[in-house]
Amino acid sequence: MNIDKKKRFEEFVRRIQAADNVDSAASVLTLIGETLAVVEDEMTDIPNEPENWQTDGRMYPPQADNAREVENRPDLVRYRSRGHNTLIRDNGAIEIKDLQGNVLLSKPGRDGDGVDYEQE
Repeated sequence: MNIDKKKRFEEFVRRIQAADNVDSAASVLTLIGETLAVVEDEMTDIPNEPENWQTDGRMYPPQADNAREVENRPDLVRYRSRGHNTLIRDNGAIEIKDLQGNVLLSKPGRDGDGVDYEQE
């Protein structure tokens, strides 16, 4: 069983939106990682082998080596992926945008504040 990646991503977004808001960057990274692993385990037969991320077709969470500082925003980290950017704010807010700037996921932190960042 290998369900289309688009449908798996939609399910990931649905579950993240349904989850409780969190209060830190570390907590939202944990939420992303755990949610994505469960979705991929349920919807594919692809083993969780992060070293094969380029070729196996499984979705993996943002990795520390792809973290980038955001100019004039010490509260925000941008994780660059193949087709999108994941923005994580220190209050637990998350936003995923495709490379054209379209928002694919937006969820505020527990304090109710979002990412509030416009890509250039």
